[in-house]
Amino acid sequence: MHVAVFGGSGFVGTFVCRALVGCGCVVSSVSRSGDEASLGSSMRRLDGEWTSQVQWLKGDAATDPAAALADDVDAVVSCIGSPGAQLLYADANGWASGWTWSQRSECQYADNFLPNARLAAAAKAAGAQRFVYVGVSSEAEWGFGGPNPGLYTGKRSAALAALEEFGPQQFTYFGPARVVGSKENWRARAANSRFINGLRALVDVIGDWRSFGPDYTTKARLAPPVLATDLALAIAGVATGRVEVEESVRRAGVTTFSQVRERDQYEIADTMRHVDGTEAIVALAREAQAAMEGAYAA
Repeated sequence: MHVAVFGGSGFVGTFVCRALVGCGCVVSSVSRSGDEASLGSSMRRLDGEWTSQVQWLKGDAATDPAAALADDVDAVVSCIGSPGAQLLYADANGWASGWTWSQRSECQYADNFLPNARLAAAAKAAGAQRFVYVGVSSEAEWGFGGPNPGLYTGKRSAALAALEEFGPQQFTYFGPARVVGSKENWRARAANSRFINGLRALVDVIGDWRSFGPDYTTKARLAPPVLATDLALAIAGVATGRVEVEESVRRAGVTTFSQVRERDQYEIADTMRHVDGTEAIVALAREAQAAMEGAYAA
């Protein structure tokens, strides 16, 4: 099975490539550098010589994604878009004045929507049977979509464009909040501390009391991060068809004034196959691992 990973030399994409190699897939990594050397030395050391089993290609999904897609591609994984550091960041610079986006928001929208929409169209035309998109958790979108309207609108619009191309049976959306590379990461260690668990419980209680709902900004910041190995394993399971995700409704907050004005609502609901948050991603990763071990045993 041939899987193309766009953004494959980035942080999440690297782990996805490694997981797919472990599944026995033919793997192509497509990035603007196209260079394996862009990987950190710690990643090159993991599991020996796995990087030699990946075809490292140079390509740009924003301009011509079809040029990097082979005719025999079975699935495409997109890890492209704004880096995770920008997702849980709030300031007043997302807006220029009134309900007009700032230049930063316009750029973030273009960086997230255009490459992924063009990639989804090119992947469908190339005959890919599955498309997996790495976006962001609904909690993060609720909490930070207001200060970062371009970024979150771009990610949601990209997901809907891919959903339209592939349909509900062949498209899957992954929504991590934070992704870390090791259990030793300070965020991962802090997430399981009594102090943070207590804060999360307190935020939930306060949210139940507040007339205007939960504090999603704080909830997203306190949410436990997902290990990149778990996220990658879950993605590999879906991309190879070894596990399936049930279709459900993904709910998040609005990010533009027109959505409030035209729909008279403060919530957007999209029906799709999606895996939202750390707990759901880890559960799917364990399911994928069991499916892969069963396949090898057979």
